Amino acid sequence: MRKIFLIIFTLISILCFSQKGNNRLIAEYEDTLKVMAHKIMNAETEADKYLANTAFIYNLKEVLQYEKSFKFPFDSLPSIARIISPDNTFRIFNWLLKRDNGAYEYYAIVHYHNKKRKRYEIISLEDNSANIRNTEHEDLDAKNWYGGLYYQIAYIKKAGRKYYTLLGWDGNDSYSTKKIIDVMYFSGKNKIKFGLPIFKKNKKESQKRIVIEYDAKTSVSVKYKQKEQRIVFNHLVPPRKDLEGLEEYYIPEGTFNAYQYKKGKWWLQQDIDIRNQQKVNRIKKPKRGLIPR
Repeated sequence: MRKIFLIIFTLISILCFSQKGNNRLIAEYEDTLKVMAHKIMNAETEADKYLANTAFIYNLKEVLQYEKSFKFPFDSLPSIARIISPDNTFRIFNWLLKRDNGAYEYYAIVHYHNKKRKRYEIISLEDNSANIRNTEHEDLDAKNWYGGLYYQIAYIKKAGRKYYTLLGWDGNDSYSTKKIIDVMYFSGKNKIKFGLPIFKKNKKESQKRIVIEYDAKTSVSVKYKQKEQRIVFNHLVPPRKDLEGLEEYYIPEGTFNAYQYKKGKWWLQQDIDIRNQQKVNRIKKPKRGLIPR
């Protein structure tokens, strides 16, 4: 009996030491990532930013191979957004690199649990937004991604395929900013897809994603209200009639529209009344990153 007790005690001690060792190792990686993340945002030259970015991606992918890393907070990386899916099956590490000409490049790594393979997988998203023309109707994937910074994920559990509606921010250029409403889902062997024709203006018209463009000098809110299962956003208009159709000049005019979830589709509702609804707390700015609103 005493021998059995000693064996069990030894096994528990080894397991605890292993867990502490893994956490300590991940924390050491985090210290390195923190230095690189700071350089991505603040290096004096564009070349130095790219060097830091390459090193950051390499080290992040390496540390995410450790099983314990999925629950590790990485909360000392303020410029790296980390957003977790509501069903806790994946999270996205997401950041930007600002070039000398003012343009933004976006980077993201999806870290998820593959139930079939019983292991954690890592998928890099490659920003190709500059070359995507028919933005609201294209089928996209990890190697052809409309880049941005994600700040909210809507997931409504239903039978059949799982898909996630992502809300994102795109700094675009010095004239306009964009908010993106896109759909992400897992398909086949270790593949990610973006876009589904579930955004409905009416029974005949549908889009695979929504891109809301507006004047960079103004602010536009796009938020998912979980209780009502709808995405609420400002109604935008041109400040003058001669600017109609030029969305880079559009501004909020005081009313709101929404995409209401119903039977697997997001249906457009115009001029909704939000006065009588309960006040919804603002989405907390995550400690994980500085995401523009």
